Amino acid sequence: MTKLLFSISRPKPDYIRRVTGGDVAVIRGDIRDLAALIGAFQQTHAECVIHLAASVGEANIDNVYAGFQVNLVATINVAEAARLTGVRPLVHASTQALYVGEDPTEILSEESPIDCRERVYNAAKLGCEHVLRTYAAKHKIELALLRFAGVYGYYAVAGGLGIAVQQAVWDALAGKPVTLNVYESVDFIYAKDLADGIALAVHTDPLPHQIYNLGSGTLTTVQDVENALGRIFPDVKISRGKLTPARPRMDISRARTDLGFNPEYKLEAGLRDYIEQLKR
Repeated sequence: MTKLLFSISRPKPDYIRRVTGGDVAVIRGDIRDLAALIGAFQQTHAECVIHLAASVGEANIDNVYAGFQVNLVATINVAEAARLTGVRPLVHASTQALYVGEDPTEILSEESPIDCRERVYNAAKLGCEHVLRTYAAKHKIELALLRFAGVYGYYAVAGGLGIAVQQAVWDALAGKPVTLNVYESVDFIYAKDLADGIALAVHTDPLPHQIYNLGSGTLTTVQDVENALGRIFPDVKISRGKLTPARPRMDISRARTDLGFNPEYKLEAGLRDYIEQLKR
């Protein structure tokens, strides 16, 4: 199977080669360009689409129109390109941000209430789920909607829940004092565990469900982050800054049962592995 990375950003060939274990065809383009997507699918004879492209997090969207163009309209382009080129498996990155539950004692299942909460990022992701489910029903696309927990790891995110943890690691590595501007509690997942979950969704055929939570299955508190970083960087001063109100953890039992998903990295182990990646 030909591996293709379609990206508007400037890719890092050495990093891609190390992560994938080989050469990957890279086509630079804009997912808002339907013709370019169709051309890329046809050129590589794509057999599956994993759609991860997005402006992540409300803080990174300063223009409502542009935010919907990138996060919603572009997803329609991906679905249409898949339809026109006959690509049936389509895996889409959705988000735990859709869940309205805010009680940290709650456990969020795939059936828990969701809403956009008047946020561009949330509204676009919610719209994507509806659009893709409709495409799947009308055109027999094999769809997986994966709702990600907060992600941290090497070049994992440019926004969202994990960016504060990444910034803390970068500051600690530079010998700077660390200020934790994180959630009081949230479900975090290491990038390698998330990648494993995505791969399992791709290779599970047929999928018993369309929607899966991909998280760690545990609730990470600010104290957990502080303790883990303190053990890794005992000489670095760590303090708490602006904390975001607590969020619940996600129920990942469906992914465990249907996909065989089993996150391996606890927070400290994930942070240590992440730091080793940064040092390479």
